[in-house]
Amino acid sequence: MTSDKINIAGVLVDKITKAETLNRIDKFVSSGESNYLVTTYSEFVVFAQADHDYKTVLNQAALSLPDGIGILWAAKFLSLPLNTKSGILNTITALWQALYSGVSIIFNPKYVRSVITEQVTGSQLIFDLANLAQAKGYSLALVGGTDGVAEASAEKLKQKFPDVKINLALSGVRFDDELVKKIAQTNSDILLIAYSPPYQEKWLAQNLDALNINLGMGLGGTFDYLAGKYVPAPKFLHFIGLEWLWRLITQPWRWRRMWNAIPVFIWVVLKYKLNTISNINQ
Repeated sequence: MTSDKINIAGVLVDKITKAETLNRIDKFVSSGESNYLVTTYSEFVVFAQADHDYKTVLNQAALSLPDGIGILWAAKFLSLPLNTKSGILNTITALWQALYSGVSIIFNPKYVRSVITEQVTGSQLIFDLANLAQAKGYSLALVGGTDGVAEASAEKLKQKFPDVKINLALSGVRFDDELVKKIAQTNSDILLIAYSPPYQEKWLAQNLDALNINLGMGLGGTFDYLAGKYVPAPKFLHFIGLEWLWRLITQPWRWRRMWNAIPVFIWVVLKYKLNTISNINQ
């Protein structure tokens, strides 16, 4: 199955569910080929506007997962038509569409989820990946994060999935050639790395052939939550799109990233929509 892709300000995101994602991952790993996937968050789209190489890395991924309510909102907002050739009317209409679809995240969630139906986040997917690995005999490698979090995450996964094979758990490392060699020597099927965007995706794409893996995936701060370093947002906040508010309250030093992920992202998507319709009308 080949999932549809949604263009969000030049970044392609797969229109895919978690169940479909796991099915594709299973096929990737069993194929024996080397692939990487990305968990595309609103911040990724912002980074990609000024970094063409990063945009290329995202768009060349075997899968680009819709990670975050912002991606679901953008997919819905961009699907709404602008039917006038008047630039002023288009701007007013687009602003109204942005406001209505944004408010609908909380008050009419089915509306926002009518284009991309669900978020597929790394923090949710890691347990399903471990379950799949245990069932199919695939091996995992967990690399990155601050001191001890990869090791603690491996222990947490082993507690929940006793038979899962974890060939490597290593945190507090430099992402250099020596690390590539160390990972390659483990002969792991799936590599999960916790660095930070855009570096983790670029590093993974650049070193994919040398890592001796079937699938690589960047998970950002997922190890921190899995290891218990931070408390994850309650599920209801995640569903209504207010996970960012929880992160801002519990990790206020992330405010710059929240600025990129919300107001800057909204501006990027709005500008992209207006520029696209303007080019069509010329």
